[in-house]
Amino acid sequence: MTISWFGISSFKIVGKDITIITDPFGSNTGLSPVRGAADAVIVSNPKSPLSGNYSSISGEPFMVAGSGEYEIKGAGILGTPAESDPGGGIIYSIELEDIRIAFLGLIKQSTLTDTQKEVLEGADVVLIGVGNGSVLNFEQAAKIATQLEPFYVIPHTYAISGLKGNFDRVDRFIKEMGEPIKDDKLTIKKKDLAGDITKLVVLDPQR
Repeated sequence: MTISWFGISSFKIVGKDITIITDPFGSNTGLSPVRGAADAVIVSNPKSPLSGNYSSISGEPFMVAGSGEYEIKGAGILGTPAESDPGGGIIYSIELEDIRIAFLGLIKQSTLTDTQKEVLEGADVVLIGVGNGSVLNFEQAAKIATQLEPFYVIPHTYAISGLKGNFDRVDRFIKEMGEPIKDDKLTIKKKDLAGDITKLVVLDPQR
């Protein structure tokens, strides 16, 4: 499985039989719109202007934009409401190839509730916003990442070249979490997930 990042909270997760894109954004962000084919599109906050650009996604993707359980081409997806935005924001657990991903996208959240911990329990990878106080800030993100004890933490929604809006840099989150691995994508196999040290991975945005 590979995980790459377009910017903001938009990721491309590619497994053997499925491609998932999260929170596709449009040109209103200052960045080139997210494009590509997908089997599923997962949206963490349908109310946000930073996430619902379905028109540039090709194929016939299954749309996931709310709480509930979904199974798409062997991938299990479980959504539960974000703590402080029950009318919109959703936290997701995505499981494929025996790897579990916690996707905390464009949500407001200070810590995890017991219900959310149950949904995200056993996460191998955490995708979490770190650079915008209206979503998550770096201190909240570090606290949540520590609670879940994953193998990998990948930050998102922070300042990058071309992005419009008031976003913090990723530096303060790096200071909290430690020296990162930097790459254009993360490739993971279940058999390689071992040890008890959480690694921070900072991805270069794909344009």
